[in-house]
Amino acid sequence: MMTDKQLVEGCKSGQQEHLELLIVRYRDDLYRFCRHLTLNRQDAEDLFQEVWVRVLRKLEKYDAERPFKPWLFQVAFNMYRDHYRKWKSVYALWTWLSSDSELIQIRDPASLAEEDLLRHEEHRFLEECLRSLPKRYLAPLVLYYYEEFSYEGIAEVLGVPLGTVKSRLNQGKRLLHTLMKEMN
Repeated sequence: MMTDKQLVEGCKSGQQEHLELLIVRYRDDLYRFCRHLTLNRQDAEDLFQEVWVRVLRKLEKYDAERPFKPWLFQVAFNMYRDHYRKWKSVYALWTWLSSDSELIQIRDPASLAEEDLLRHEEHRFLEECLRSLPKRYLAPLVLYYYEEFSYEGIAEVLGVPLGTVKSRLNQGKRLLHTLMKEMN
């Protein structure tokens, strides 16, 4: 299996198959991250595609000694943040997205067992609570719990100090816990 460094070098030299392998390697993780950030399938797909376009344009500036995944997620987060800064306030955005959001999709509800339906409802409830959090807590929680990034990795992706990551995770967990109690 080729390393990320080898794939990036191949991309820089114009080898299309290396780009395809890199996209396949990170497709699911990056799309899931985009989906958690945007809370909307269409916006996540748009962001996912825009991230890869930006990555291709910035690949020459990428330091191959750095791990690729945190850099890729940093590009995605920065694009998300910049895009939504141009739009509305965070709370108006949450309200606007809330009617469209569906992180968990059921293909055929009739075929799911009762346990699966309960799990689905729990995910929807968690999604609703996450949507209610201030934006600065959402990305650290998603990166830590869903994408399994370390504190250092989150700090790198978000471009904030390690102490800020710890603080936002701690405060985000407390806020999420309070919200879940209130909304239950």
